[in-house]
Amino acid sequence: MAKETYEVIVVGGGVAGCFAAATAAAEGASVVQLERKPREQGGYIACGDAMKAPRDSKKYPGPIDMGAIADDDDVLINGNIDQIEWRDEELGVRKVLPYEDNSNVIDRYEFGQRLLDQTAALGVDQHFDTVVNDVTQDGRVTGVEAVRDGEPVTYEGDVLIDAAGAQSIIQEMVDFEALDTPGAATFEEPHYTHFGSAYREIIETPEPVEYENAIVGKPLEEMGYIWYFPRTPTEINVGLGFQMNKEPIPLADRLKQDIQNRPEYRGARVAEKFDKKDKLGAAIALRRPLDSMVAPGYLAAGGAAGTTHSITGKGIRGAAFSGYSAGRTAAMAVEDGDLSEYGLWEHNRWLYREHGEAAMLASRDAYNVAGSTIDVNILRAVAALLPEEEIRDIVGTETNVADLKSKALVGAGVIKNLISEYRSDTFEQLGVSKEELYESVTGVIETRKYVRSYEDIYSRYPEDRGTFENWLSERNRLDSDFYDALDLAPEEQKY
Repeated sequence: MAKETYEVIVVGGGVAGCFAAATAAAEGASVVQLERKPREQGGYIACGDAMKAPRDSKKYPGPIDMGAIADDDDVLINGNIDQIEWRDEELGVRKVLPYEDNSNVIDRYEFGQRLLDQTAALGVDQHFDTVVNDVTQDGRVTGVEAVRDGEPVTYEGDVLIDAAGAQSIIQEMVDFEALDTPGAATFEEPHYTHFGSAYREIIETPEPVEYENAIVGKPLEEMGYIWYFPRTPTEINVGLGFQMNKEPIPLADRLKQDIQNRPEYRGARVAEKFDKKDKLGAAIALRRPLDSMVAPGYLAAGGAAGTTHSITGKGIRGAAFSGYSAGRTAAMAVEDGDLSEYGLWEHNRWLYREHGEAAMLASRDAYNVAGSTIDVNILRAVAALLPEEEIRDIVGTETNVADLKSKALVGAGVIKNLISEYRSDTFEQLGVSKEELYESVTGVIETRKYVRSYEDIYSRYPEDRGTFENWLSERNRLDSDFYDALDLAPEEQKY
């Protein structure tokens, strides 16, 4: 069996994998990036293709030049997105959330290809058509066994970065309990109910849609939503997703049903320039980031670390930041010669404490937990009554929050809307009473208090491995209090 040796092994050719590999290489480490797909398909996944401010490289860390990628006309397809819209036509609801910094719709294939190009240019060896079959370990993770172009090969390294996506097979291969740790392994293995399924197509409409400047979502059963993201006024990325802890949905059939019932899509068809590869399905993480993303010789990033927004499914920013952090930490650990949990803890610390991306995602997951306990028709009614500011806070990706006074006013606004805008004929056809609405809206306000409590706890994430257990006990007590407030039985609890 052939054997290859590198300081850093990165499994995955997506956003997290490219940011991790490029960063580690730029920091001086020898890096190999393994991707199961052939080069011409590398970096390509099912995606809504919406991306915030890709031209602003300051919003993305490390050596990858996002501005240069976005300036490629084949990558940035629609740079005129200036708002999010939430629509529920049955209830006559249209919520508009303006962007302070424009979002954009990209061509996900071209974007993934440019990421791989830049990663290779920084000195990363990229091995495509490479399928990982097992992980090697001896006190720490030491590498992987794979098949490359049909031939077996062993990759040995100091650090393995798992950027293999949601439901990573790498995590199933590692025996975390057998690794050399000062106590119990800190790495948290996610459960299948923490993920969602998504499917998308790209269709062409006979006439321009009227929301060419917006990314549009609408409610779907089973805690999911359908999206319409315009690449051009007549070329729309349409897709949907749902959570795996709910009853399964036949995704392609359900999307077809919705398209056929929308007036603007009459006569629409899959765009001729796209073939079957653009009808894609994927699994996405719909949970808070892992409590710890490290183990001896091992780091997780992107979907494998749970860095997707659990309400919206947004994943590019989280993948970029976590990939950068993993690559930076891996290079530092190699240089220091410390591949233990202590030596790799910087990955957790930077994401939770210094940058704060993981802390924001973790706190917002409380809305997902609470929403999963409510009937979907009640959720639709609640969304119809919530002010845009409240919805922005729930689905947003910013870590700063307004002061307590303004938050109190939002709460008052919710109750005012509930009293003045309640339309019994509309909501009663959903089987929703005014009493149920009142209880659920006040539940949103109560959940927001827990969101702030989670923000506080995650802002105090441990600086090093030594205090992790104490912090985890405090966070778990908050989980318990939150579940009690939601009246959740143990079998209904998410974590």
